[in-house]
Amino acid sequence: MLITLTTDIGWEYAAQMKGVILSINPMARIIDVSHEIERQNIRQGAFVLYSIAPYFKNAIHVGVVDPTVGTERKAIILKCKSSYFIGPDNGMLIPAAKRIGIEKIYEIEYEKEKVSSVFHGRDVFSPAAAKLSLGMKVGKEINEYVDLDFGKPFCIGKKVIGKILFIDKFGNIITNIRKNDLKGKKFEIRIGKKEEKVQLHPSYGYVEEGEILAVIGSAGYLEIAIRNGNAASYFNARQDDEIEIQGIKS
Repeated sequence: MLITLTTDIGWEYAAQMKGVILSINPMARIIDVSHEIERQNIRQGAFVLYSIAPYFKNAIHVGVVDPTVGTERKAIILKCKSSYFIGPDNGMLIPAAKRIGIEKIYEIEYEKEKVSSVFHGRDVFSPAAAKLSLGMKVGKEINEYVDLDFGKPFCIGKKVIGKILFIDKFGNIITNIRKNDLKGKKFEIRIGKKEEKVQLHPSYGYVEEGEILAVIGSAGYLEIAIRNGNAASYFNARQDDEIEIQGIKS
């Protein structure tokens, strides 16, 4: 099985994780999704995993954004219909795992005194992924996990109130609003103190350079963008900020 890695630890630490995996299973095929998730940003890591997981079949996804490493938080494996997810029990794995379909949950068993208290990515999750890729059992079944979701927008009169899930490297603002929340293709948005009229287009190339637009992104959520510009900078937008849209079905 393929093993994917999504972390906030940077490439030099990720190399140590890959070294551990390959020392246990030299034939392992490892895919680096990203090691540049914003530091300790669990929700951003969750969104990246959610976005990529459906495009890997029979894969083991290791997700490590772990601000509480070394504490009593559990290390878990989620067995899904076509994949596994391995990482800390802090919610990062959950949106992606639910998208695939969670079947069972396991807690990884390890001896705490034999692993680094600050690098479970290398000493706990990587060995678990490698052993799992060889068909080995690495945990005991449990029934509970820390949940995390992207929330749902809500309507107040003719307005829908959503939030910003993620800002990508292009400065595009990805919200938790979906196409079926929109009444039409033209609406007004407010993020912070800025208000703008925006039109929904099939893709970025339908407007002139510097123009603000809305698109339904590849993950199925509404995005606010500026062609060849940075919408997040323009709106001074940050993850978890509120976005208000008028012209929505109530």
